[in-house]
Amino acid sequence: MATGERSSRAVRTTKIAMLSGERDENNRGNVVVWVMPDCFPRGNSECTAPFSAEGDCLSCHRERDTALVAAWEKSRHAQAGIACSACHGTEHQGSMATRSRRNDACTGCHQRESGGYTLSKHGVIATLEGKRLDFTQPLKEGNQRVPTCAYCHLHAGEHDAGAGIFPLVPMSGSPAPEDIAARTEARAAPCRDCHSPRFVATWFATGDRMVEIGRMKVREATQAAALRDDPETRILLHRMRDEHLRNVRLGVGHQSPDEQWWHGHPAMDGDLLRIKSLVGRHLRQSEAP
Repeated sequence: MATGERSSRAVRTTKIAMLSGERDENNRGNVVVWVMPDCFPRGNSECTAPFSAEGDCLSCHRERDTALVAAWEKSRHAQAGIACSACHGTEHQGSMATRSRRNDACTGCHQRESGGYTLSKHGVIATLEGKRLDFTQPLKEGNQRVPTCAYCHLHAGEHDAGAGIFPLVPMSGSPAPEDIAARTEARAAPCRDCHSPRFVATWFATGDRMVEIGRMKVREATQAAALRDDPETRILLHRMRDEHLRNVRLGVGHQSPDEQWWHGHPAMDGDLLRIKSLVGRHLRQSEAP
């Protein structure tokens, strides 16, 4: 390997070494790991060192699976700068796919979203039986007893995380998405691996209505709050829209009753009543002689 080539590789591998906590003989956290990723496309089983940088992943897999890389590049992960190794790790010894299929590959970043899922029937079984689930199987055809995060959000190896999870019912005043048919199919496909098409269609129709009822409450609160524009009312309205309504949506998607009914609609009802009470008091005071 040429000197310049070694130098470039050293710079690219330093970050991985520091993240892994490795130390050199002088107790410095910048151990260099030399990697030759060109051996991976040829299937060399002896090439077991960690990847040095995300460019190694992309340069190899763009040739081997163009569609996969193209899907990842459209994803929210790519847009947020989330690297391949964040989900797959760096050990290229047949465990990368298995690691990314486990819930703990997602929950470290998505703690808020995973809370409701963990309390759902799917999440409870995944937690109790997680060590017995076969994560070497692809994320399709009901290969796992219950869906993990990746089974639904990265179904069948789809790397455009988020493609099938956006709400289909547009916000008030927003146009319906042009790709609504594709989104409908992407959202339902993982469920149909285990459940009947009729159940899946009924569930999402009910869920969409539940989300729309939540939006109706937000619209009602917005109209009322316009009559009393003060910090307390704005805080309540913000909480309804950005927390409670979000909980409803997460509850629908994760089949989590706690998110739907405890942290969702009842919480929205409480804040809606508080806003109406504040507005009513304000109007009475302003009309008093």
